[in-house]
Amino acid sequence: MKDLELQRKSLPHEPGIYLFKDSKGTIVYIGKALDLRKRVNQYFLKTSYNDPYYEEKIKELVQKIQNIEYIVTENEREALILENIQIKKHLPRYNVIMRDSKSYPWVAIFYSEDFPRIRVLRNPEKYSQDNLFFGPYTDKKEIIRILRDLRKIFPYCSCKKPNKKRKNPCLYYQLKLCSGPCFTKITKEEYRDNIKKIELFLKGETNELKKLIGEKMELAAEKQEYEFAATWRDKLDVIDHVTDQQYVLSDHDANKDIIGFYNKDNYLSMVIIHIRDGRIINKNSFNFDLREKLAHKTEIYSSILEQFYQGFKTQLPEVIIVAEISDKFDFLVNFLKEMNPFTQLRPPINEYEVGLFRIANKNAKVMVIQQTEMEQIMMDEEDFRQNVLKEAKDVLNLTKEPRIIEGFDISNIEGKDATGSMVYFLEGKPYNKNYRHFNIKTKSKPDDVAMMNEVLKRRYTLLLKRNMTLPDLILVDGGKGQLNAGISVLKELSLDIPIIGLAKKNEEIYLPNEKYPIILPLNSPTLKLLQRIRNESHRFSIRLHKIQRKKRLTRSRLDDIEGVGPITRNKLLKHFGSVDNIKKATIEDISQIIGKKLAYSVLEELNK
Repeated sequence: MKDLELQRKSLPHEPGIYLFKDSKGTIVYIGKALDLRKRVNQYFLKTSYNDPYYEEKIKELVQKIQNIEYIVTENEREALILENIQIKKHLPRYNVIMRDSKSYPWVAIFYSEDFPRIRVLRNPEKYSQDNLFFGPYTDKKEIIRILRDLRKIFPYCSCKKPNKKRKNPCLYYQLKLCSGPCFTKITKEEYRDNIKKIELFLKGETNELKKLIGEKMELAAEKQEYEFAATWRDKLDVIDHVTDQQYVLSDHDANKDIIGFYNKDNYLSMVIIHIRDGRIINKNSFNFDLREKLAHKTEIYSSILEQFYQGFKTQLPEVIIVAEISDKFDFLVNFLKEMNPFTQLRPPINEYEVGLFRIANKNAKVMVIQQTEMEQIMMDEEDFRQNVLKEAKDVLNLTKEPRIIEGFDISNIEGKDATGSMVYFLEGKPYNKNYRHFNIKTKSKPDDVAMMNEVLKRRYTLLLKRNMTLPDLILVDGGKGQLNAGISVLKELSLDIPIIGLAKKNEEIYLPNEKYPIILPLNSPTLKLLQRIRNESHRFSIRLHKIQRKKRLTRSRLDDIEGVGPITRNKLLKHFGSVDNIKKATIEDISQIIGKKLAYSVLEELNK
């Protein structure tokens, strides 16, 4: 610990970030400071805190620190940005980490293009900053709905290459959702004017947009261009319709962000309500599990806001309303000033703002309550699952509780496109990671028993070969036939695994060496668990079966000819129209498309 003490005492009195490492060299916490030596040494002082949880976590963290690294920065803004980058890079155990911007949808206007496209995407940092980004949004469906409505009145191009000239317009043009830049139906200036109107809406400047459209409508009416005036009127109606679905909170043209915050036990929620032109245009909600985190209420509050506004790519509001201001917000205040010197960070100061703040806090509180209730339900379900496994052990005459159950199902239509599936249940819950699909290799004949035999043999031969964990119970979908197929496979592989069959007709459970099936009450927890596994394996099998069937139905005889790939096949079908027409064609006709040698092969194979 002497080395650690020397490190602490030799830290510079400079702004920067500090990285605490444990005995394995793992970074467990990253922080920022205006004075590195002063801030780091505060952790090692014997100080009492009002928050006992925070005090306990401080002590726990200090005990783990074996090494301290630091990076000096020019100023506090650099420290703030560098801290955010390093936290997202290393994901330290004790830091509260906000989901990265790529986890949330953004709206991008690609101003770097001659005819800017509009897209919903999740990683704005990958794109040129010449473009304009709006977000992040936590409700993707809502922003897609808004863009869909806006596109009806301000059509825009969504083609990958809007500059590429086309002979015919795309479907979106025919639906009046695209203005046709790809075949010069609109000038760059006209197109960008449309996009600017969408930009105004996304910025929340709806009053400015409505004023602009109103002026165009009146101008058209003055010129007696009544059709144009009616078009602008319709656009105004659509904007009114869209904005009517946003909550009006004030007659004032308020541009504010209201920050709601609630913390209970291990959970914390933050809600950011974005108000533009007096309307709620977006709400961002964030949940955090504080277990294992170094969590002081005010520090978390400022840390989350720092992370959020660093990713902000549109103009900041005039006011950001928070519960209280303390020295913990110094970094954030200075950072916001650099981004926009006119943005204020302050508590609510009038009844209107207090009301908004109450709404935001209530939303945050509801989220925490919902989270704790969900956890309680999950705990109750855990108890229920444990009881089910105990009951299953007794009912099915097992030697131990079936912690791992593997369920199998076969899907086919008269032997065609046959697929098998295996689902994996751990402690009574589906464990999707271990699900498996099987393409049946048995000849195409409707023999579910033989197919089940093949799937089980492939599964357990592989487990034995790789020395992997075997299940506590195998469930096959079907009656005696499928069960016997499973028993024969287990005997062949010298495996002693309990196996049962569940027949759909009367939900009969077939056990080895039992003449008659077991029929459990319909409300039996064991039956419900087995039904769930059986139904899940059927759902999973059907999924692959549909894919295989679709492939077969769309497969051409040309696909089986050596040397004919998708491009060649498409060329032939495009030219001749069908396989029958190709069969009737001459070598000379086909040679003009694909060459003489391959033409011989195609005709030879098709006429066999």
